[in-house]
Amino acid sequence: MEQLFMNTPFIIIIFIFLLSLFILSKSTDYLTDSAILISKSLGISDIIIGATVVSLGTSLPEFATTISALISGSNDLALGNSLGSIITNTSLILSLGILYGSIPVSKKSASNVVITFLGLIGLYLASLFNNSLIPRVLGYTLLIALPLYLLQSFNNNNSTETIEQNKSLKEKLSFDKLLMLFIKVIISGLIVALSSSFLVATVQVSASRVGISEAIISATVVALGTSLPELSTVISSAKKGYGGLAFGNLVGASLMNLLFVLGTAITFSKTPITVPKSFLIFHFPIAMVIFLYLLFSIYNPKKHVLTKKDGAFLIIIYILYISYNLLTK
Repeated sequence: MEQLFMNTPFIIIIFIFLLSLFILSKSTDYLTDSAILISKSLGISDIIIGATVVSLGTSLPEFATTISALISGSNDLALGNSLGSIITNTSLILSLGILYGSIPVSKKSASNVVITFLGLIGLYLASLFNNSLIPRVLGYTLLIALPLYLLQSFNNNNSTETIEQNKSLKEKLSFDKLLMLFIKVIISGLIVALSSSFLVATVQVSASRVGISEAIISATVVALGTSLPELSTVISSAKKGYGGLAFGNLVGASLMNLLFVLGTAITFSKTPITVPKSFLIFHFPIAMVIFLYLLFSIYNPKKHVLTKKDGAFLIIIYILYISYNLLTK
């Protein structure tokens, strides 16, 4: 795929990059919406759908990009996209949502923050003491933890009351409508795969021409692009007083990026993933600082809620993150 753009004018490459990013986001939305309708027709509760289908759907752009990067042998791009999305979600996107209203933090969301924080520490220490290589066994561990996490989500919300309530809310669809939804899921999935391939190819060509590493581009520009669709949702939820739900979705998406996306990247990469020096020095530490601050804010007995002060701190963190990446190649 990369060979297609070797002699293409740079302005055309930028246009294809932006178009691929847009199509990737939109096709992911269509796929997720169709999957939600199918789930509802099968009688699955909204809470469980949110914990599984929606969580997986929000990480689908990063997953598709990561798979495309692995196929093309670009491990740096796969790592940068996953870690960059985690940082972007929990700093920029979250901070902008907080500016529209305080965000309460539920017990489940708090536990997900803890799990993600511990996972980041594990990845950092493993690569730090293994010559910058992430052991493949760590990828197996993350992928094993994924179904355990999803199963816990089911068990926590699959109460008798929820089941009975859901039976009355079950949306029965005709066979024709269900068939069309399945077809839409398949077509959307194919478009996701194709657009992510174009996205990865344009990043690779751009990185070689500009002289910036693929890891840096994917951790900033690509990560921001794949996270923007969640921005409107977070702001809208915060305005309507559902900030806690928005926070839960963002943390859930970050956890999916860790378990699902990074777990897949580490496990199925052709060669062990080498963590760039800049990631060991800055990217991983700043991600851990963000989650450490969130934990402090959440478990402070007088707070247990994220306020505008926390939002201001997180936006400063994101500005520092972007500034560092602009100054280093």
